Amino acid sequence: TTSRRGFLARGAATVAGGATILAMGAVSGPDPILDAIEAHKAATARVASILDAHCALENELPKEKRYSHVTVWDERICETDDPRWIDGERAVVRAWNADTDAAAALVTIRPTTRAGMLALLQYAVAADRGGETWPPELQSDDGDRVRTWHQFLVENIAKPFTQLV
Repeated sequence: TTSRRGFLARGAATVAGGATILAMGAVSGPDPILDAIEAHKAATARVASILDAHCALENELPKEKRYSHVTVWDERICETDDPRWIDGERAVVRAWNADTDAAAALVTIRPTTRAGMLALLQYAVAADRGGETWPPELQSDDGDRVRTWHQFLVENIAKPFTQLV
């Protein structure tokens, strides 16, 4: 389960502009969700780049120089490992964390225009590669909710519409 500080706080901050959100198109200026989409695209591309480099290093280094293993929970570092391997392990974790943060932003920043809403929905569908693109479980900071990224997305987009009824 991934917990992100400010996960709900960012969402609550976007609600403050409720009247402009409900207008869905009356907002002047760019929709903030468009920047969030681009940030997620960049984070996802960064993960792919880091993983490619890490795989190349795995093929280059002998097994006895790559025993270290780093996860979001701990580090098991072998002092005799190649320093590039250790750095690569840490880089992979950092890249995945940045990708998860960017995905969390996509479900906390509410689109302010119809075009933004459509762009977000189209991106969510297009970027979902067999369920591997998005964090499978997100936990709200209050610990009250653990659900898929998609569930948080639908809830975030649906709120402006429930206020119209």
